[in-house]
Amino acid sequence: MRHRTLLVVAALAVGAALATTAAAAPPIAVSPVVDVSRDQLSQNETPIAINPVNTANMITGANDWNYNDGCAVNATRDGGKTWTPTLPNGFVPGVTSFTNDPDVAGTGAYDAGGDPTIAFSPDGKIAYFVCQAFDFTSPFDIALLLNRSTDGGVTWQTGGLVQVSTFNGNGTTTGSNGKFPDHENLYVDPVNGTLYLAWAEFSGNTHSPVYVASSRDQGDTWTLNKVTSGNVRNNQDQRVVTDAAGNAYLVFDNGVQGGKGTVLYASKSTDRGLHWSTPVQFASLTNPVCVFPPYCFNIAGGQFRAGGTYPAPAFDRARNRLDVLISDIRGPYAQMFLYTLRPDLTLESTTTLPGGAGGDRFMGELSAAPNGRLDASFWDRSYSGNRLVDLTYATSSDGGQTWRQTNVTPLATGYDPSQWGVPSGNAQGFRPFIGDYNGIASTNAFAAMTWTGVAPPQPLNLEIDFATATP
Repeated sequence: MRHRTLLVVAALAVGAALATTAAAAPPIAVSPVVDVSRDQLSQNETPIAINPVNTANMITGANDWNYNDGCAVNATRDGGKTWTPTLPNGFVPGVTSFTNDPDVAGTGAYDAGGDPTIAFSPDGKIAYFVCQAFDFTSPFDIALLLNRSTDGGVTWQTGGLVQVSTFNGNGTTTGSNGKFPDHENLYVDPVNGTLYLAWAEFSGNTHSPVYVASSRDQGDTWTLNKVTSGNVRNNQDQRVVTDAAGNAYLVFDNGVQGGKGTVLYASKSTDRGLHWSTPVQFASLTNPVCVFPPYCFNIAGGQFRAGGTYPAPAFDRARNRLDVLISDIRGPYAQMFLYTLRPDLTLESTTTLPGGAGGDRFMGELSAAPNGRLDASFWDRSYSGNRLVDLTYATSSDGGQTWRQTNVTPLATGYDPSQWGVPSGNAQGFRPFIGDYNGIASTNAFAAMTWTGVAPPQPLNLEIDFATATP
């Protein structure tokens, strides 16, 4: 009892310190946390997209361990107060050959799906959802499939999905042949409507090139580019954003022939994804957070899998700058850092986000509102003596020079991710895995966030949690 009391006192002290950082600024209003999925099995990796025409309409998704074994999808039309249910039919159709009813076949052809990513068209009439689909048996077929909704994410195509990751040659979309597209991320230009889908192709231990596919016809057809070559190898965690003129910017990390995210690269396209510049290095990290046991785990506590360190970009259209949020261990704990790049990809500044003196902060997400406000979210263990993960929201109205921040999850209510996870056949019956990314999206009025929360029964009930922050 005494130990928990000390943790609460420490958490309140951290919260007071953060509030003091920007005492003159108005308080950040955080909505009550909403459990989106409301089921009893695991969901993780939780993107979010806001309809640009009707901001009360939002869509989230997740890896789904219910019987459909694909990509979960939930939509709201009332600003996140209520969501379409996970059960029985809250999954993207056309991906797996299962539904959540064992007696009803799915309309897809694959064994499983995952790595969801979501975006809206500029006019809000089309919602796009890409799900990675794959088989568990030889030849281990795998594809990146695009589904579309025309009613704000309530219903989706049941068939005829577009396969984006199409390569020339026999069997080259087959995992057993070394072609494994992974960690895809979808972005839609908010003005011209161009779709960008970026992914890493894991093809053995010596190379993982970054690909970007772009579409100008709402996803019907795609132009594919391999952006990395030569000595730029062992890449992943790739994402694209665009500026007001429609120029596209790609960022990714690079393991320097076998490390983990040691350096960061950026590339630019001035023709809507038809061609990309030679990637340039803009940062070298000290000790990236790597939480991928048994291969690596370099923070304190029980081991679990999560996103760790990866570059999260946003383009500040008010200041014409590319901002990239990253976690790095520079001292006793992992902290959050913001890199700001000019349009020519030269580095302008690096800023350390304040706070976090008592614990690790990692797995950050970043978005920019149309008015230039930057919004970030990240796992934060500083509220609990570096034991539990809570979600922190941080915001900057001056291009990242100063920040205000607050906890999103109520203080002292975080959880130990080593004690929660997804179904597994191992001895403990679960694999500690809280997802490789969370979600954040911004309007001029608010930021919407989704992340992997928990609810009884333990240890398998990972949930999609949602909240908004009004700066």
